[in-house]
Amino acid sequence: MIESGTTIPALFEARVAASGDALALREFDASTGGFARELSWRAWHTAALDAATAIIAAGGARGAALAILAGNRVLWPLAELGGALAGLVTVGIYPTSAPAQVRALLQDAEVSLLVVDSVEQLAKVREATAEWDTPLLVVADVTDDCLRPAVGAVREVSWAAFAADGARLRAARASAAQALEARRGSIAEEDIAMLIYTSGSTGEPKGARISQRCVIESARSVRDTLALTDEDSSLSFLPYCHAGERLFGLYTRILCGMSATLVGDPSEIWQAQVAAAPTLFGGMPRFFEKVHEALLAARSDASPEVATRWDRAVAVGRERSRLRQDGIALPAPVDAAWRLDLSVIRPTLDRHFGARLRLATSGGATLPLEVAEYLDACGVPVLGAYGQTEHLCAAFNRPGHYRHDSVGMAMPGTTLRIGEDGEVQLQRSALTFSGYHRRLEESRAAFTDDGEWLRTGDLGTLDAEGFLRITGRIKELIALSNGKKVAPLALETRLCAAELVAHAVVHGEGHPYLVALLALRWSLVERWQRTMGIHASRAELVAHPALRSALDAEIGRANSEVSRPEQVRKYAILPDDLTVEADEITATHKVRRSVVIDRYRPLLESLYLEPA
Repeated sequence: MIESGTTIPALFEARVAASGDALALREFDASTGGFARELSWRAWHTAALDAATAIIAAGGARGAALAILAGNRVLWPLAELGGALAGLVTVGIYPTSAPAQVRALLQDAEVSLLVVDSVEQLAKVREATAEWDTPLLVVADVTDDCLRPAVGAVREVSWAAFAADGARLRAARASAAQALEARRGSIAEEDIAMLIYTSGSTGEPKGARISQRCVIESARSVRDTLALTDEDSSLSFLPYCHAGERLFGLYTRILCGMSATLVGDPSEIWQAQVAAAPTLFGGMPRFFEKVHEALLAARSDASPEVATRWDRAVAVGRERSRLRQDGIALPAPVDAAWRLDLSVIRPTLDRHFGARLRLATSGGATLPLEVAEYLDACGVPVLGAYGQTEHLCAAFNRPGHYRHDSVGMAMPGTTLRIGEDGEVQLQRSALTFSGYHRRLEESRAAFTDDGEWLRTGDLGTLDAEGFLRITGRIKELIALSNGKKVAPLALETRLCAAELVAHAVVHGEGHPYLVALLALRWSLVERWQRTMGIHASRAELVAHPALRSALDAEIGRANSEVSRPEQVRKYAILPDDLTVEADEITATHKVRRSVVIDRYRPLLESLYLEPA
């Protein structure tokens, strides 16, 4: 176990010294089912030093902003660590960002150097920087014939030429290489290492300033919570510009010496899992929902004999899960019988998670309880977590101590409390951000008046064991016309526990009762449709009496668990799911409530035209 101080250069160099020629990074190649661009820790370090030297030679000043607009390719960690070694502040831009969003972020972060990974992203940058009037160097991982001459203050250069220039300067011990030595030595733990922009699910994205120390201490908190070592490995498919993948992923992997297989296309995740067979899988709830759907489909297609064993394994597995959560083991003979029956389920699990999975984690949004319980019954406990860009390592379930209806207990270095208004608050520590970039008032408002507790904006409860449960957002409270205030998250979570429901958005501000908008899991709906012998398009199916009857039963189940004012009286069904591309959900699959409600307001309001 390395303990490497509190700066990124110290962390990285300690890992290189400890792991040297061991595998650090590689890309999954779907065309061959194998891997490409494999890099050892030493090779990664060398390439990052070349990039850092080139950055300084190009005028990259200490503390200047370097932005990266790229997918999950080796280019991202090369550019990130190159910028870190040169003392720059790194900034991630979501690959799905529109030109206007790219322009706004470049302006807000005051970016002077931008790395992009494709011709398509380069074209986007050109549109975003039209009439740009401050110096901007764009380093693109494209061939020279794809570049264009300087336009105003914007210059373009290929990544290959840029990195080669850095390697030449380092070999020649030129002034830029010597400046790099001085630059690395001057980086302090309180220096800002990166800006991580919030997802904007509840407003305009803001750049959270994350210090060197915060990065390292966050990585240590994750390592200690999950007992990670250099024997572990994982995929990297979530955007590096997101706080979770940047800190949990990239820097925790460096701290622990874990190898990573990068997957650029989310549709290739399961293929990559089988090929790489990592020990960890961390993802958004939607990925686990897809595995749950595949399990239900496999069970439906099973022979009577296999189905009997399958159902028996799930039944015993549910009891096993309840016992394990209380620290009790199944009697050995019962456990052995469960594992024998589990053999009929394992092929479906292995086709998704690979053969070596030991740990699965979920974050970013709420994982439906039924999905978590079913996967656990099948031998895959999914550990829920909670954090924010401003304090990522807040709460996490532990491998040997977890609750599926909870986001876990406080992580090492974090203290939780519930404020008088029910808000979850986190004590300021080394794991807390250093404020928002160029937003002094909003930075102050993020904390309590004494400046000691981060205000999360989330409502929650803490039980006697210290398990945290998130019950809603303060700003999302719905005020009904009868004066009752309702937190929609808990009800939406209950609605999404229905097998056929992917997303639910509850509405009712100023009205006497609640209504809901449902987006369905269409793969399961279409399977249900075939089973029922119904021939209809999606547009026809959303009004079909049989589907409405099935959903009515699920709505009734959810309503039975809440008080009368919290019940959904009517609902509408969308013929398509909510998508990132339509800006209806964030890259981490959090619903953008205001966007969805504004977009479908006429449909929602139409539900109030007739009495409930």
